[in-house]
Amino acid sequence: MFWGCFMPGVQVNAKSNNVPTFIPLADAARKFGLPQKVLTEQIQAGEIEAVKLPNGELLVADKLNSGYQNKTKEQIITEKYSHLRGRIISASGASRKYSEIHGTIITPQLFARWANVGYITVTGRGYRLQLDEADVAYCADIYAQKVEEYGTNRLFGVKIFDEDGNPYQLKYPDIAKDRREERQLARQNRNE
Repeated sequence: MFWGCFMPGVQVNAKSNNVPTFIPLADAARKFGLPQKVLTEQIQAGEIEAVKLPNGELLVADKLNSGYQNKTKEQIITEKYSHLRGRIISASGASRKYSEIHGTIITPQLFARWANVGYITVTGRGYRLQLDEADVAYCADIYAQKVEEYGTNRLFGVKIFDEDGNPYQLKYPDIAKDRREERQLARQNRNE
């Protein structure tokens, strides 16, 4: 981490004006739902971008540094899957195609469940559930990321999407990861 007015590694794209925005530590704590102490620790560990002004005030990056953090479903679909918008795929076809693409089993029932709660647009019902492929690709991608993050496709009780269909963001991912590892060790010890 760099304590100054400029940050190495932050590139600005002149065409799109992607200039990083920074906000005061207290505002960042409220925005991200984290205590200031946790934010400060993450800054010191290099996990969050920040700058320290000459007067000593700490400013935190307005957007956290992890993949889809703070991006909505529509933003992600526009960036990655807009070419699939309007294409129709069945739930079973989606299962075959996206299970192969992501290398993990994604059942037709999962796609049907996501369609029933509104994360995937249903274009027709009948013998086969007809789904919008852009929504299907988005849900499959987020699901595959969770499978990779957790190291298993048994995601019982794991939130994948929030109520709006956006990728679910944990408030304390490091604590959750530590607890997952503790549970895995305990399971391994029981099985031995």
